[in-house]
Amino acid sequence: MSSPTTKPITKSNRVYTGVSLEPEVSAYLDDLAGRMGMSRSWVLNTIVQEYAVFIEKKNLKPLQSREAIIRL
Repeated sequence: MSSPTTKPITKSNRVYTGVSLEPEVSAYLDDLAGRMGMSRSWVLNTIVQEYAVFIEKKNLKPLQSREAIIRL
């Protein structure tokens, strides 16, 4: 996510922004992207889009904690 003072770079229908990932998340994302034959960006975009559709269809509140994800 960008900070209020940093503006994301928009280019060809994409917003380029920096995010910090925990080492375990980064390793899993790399592995998943490799197994799927897709880019890390595609995997992250797909996960977030599917999550958004899921919570909207179920009329759920966004996750309040890491523990809450287990109850999805």
